[in-house]
Amino acid sequence: MNRLDRATEQALAASRALVGLAVRSMAPALEVMTVQQYRVLVLVDAGGPMRSGDLAEALGIHASTFSRLADRLVAGGWVERLENPSSRREVLVGLTPAGRDLVEQVADRRAEEVRRVLRRVAPDQVATVLAGLRVFALAAGEGDAGDLPRLGADG
Repeated sequence: MNRLDRATEQALAASRALVGLAVRSMAPALEVMTVQQYRVLVLVDAGGPMRSGDLAEALGIHASTFSRLADRLVAGGWVERLENPSSRREVLVGLTPAGRDLVEQVADRRAEEVRRVLRRVAPDQVATVLAGLRVFALAAGEGDAGDLPRLGADG
């Protein structure tokens, strides 16, 4: 097995761990909505109120599909439709306090999950782990950790 294959196997093992961590942290959200619906909350939390068309594009779905998804989020009290102050013809999707609270709850759970894992790392190896994660995130196009939305992963 060559170096790239070994690195791929190690990255896949780490990604399985990170996906498991993300799913565990999302448990409160997944009790009341789908992953795609939660993704809308994360996008709006990170970017502020957004146009429906922009959200549909970010999710890779048709605008009419997004409209039905948004209807369910509005009915659940997670988002609200807002008039765009720049263009009265456009409608924005914004978080309600309940939507913001849910995103924060998941982010807090995810942070605790990460802390739990990092506590298991030998103190002299933490910097190496963090450097590797940063390099991997940059190579994946995720930007600096400070630039990442709280989803994660989009997750």
